[in-house]
Amino acid sequence: MKKLKFGIVVHNHQPVGNLDDVFERLTHGCYRPFLSTVKDYPSIRMTLHVSGPLLLWWEKNDASMLDLIAAMIDAGQVEPLGGGFFEPILSTLLPWDRRGQIVMMQEYMRNRFGVAPEGLWLAERVW
Repeated sequence: MKKLKFGIVVHNHQPVGNLDDVFERLTHGCYRPFLSTVKDYPSIRMTLHVSGPLLLWWEKNDASMLDLIAAMIDAGQVEPLGGGFFEPILSTLLPWDRRGQIVMMQEYMRNRFGVAPEGLWLAERVW
């Protein structure tokens, strides 16, 4: 029997200015349960994108989420995926701002997780 290989990319996002109770409800009801469950199965590997507003909210309100992601990156279970930090539609930005958004995410990931993402998530409205 052939072994099946399946690529998984997970995208976690909350927009700038969303309500704290939405961030909190989704963190406790969706993001944490999903990542904690995946962490319990080290043979599952995935690529993970988290938008800047969500990273900043976790940093301020629930740093244990960032610690969970860091542990999964360190274990080789998660490959971080970059993108525009504030989830902009990159094609609508001036080139210097587009680059700045991508670099901001790379620097955040490098500083917080010790690794810079090599790929990036494009906001879905670009298609």
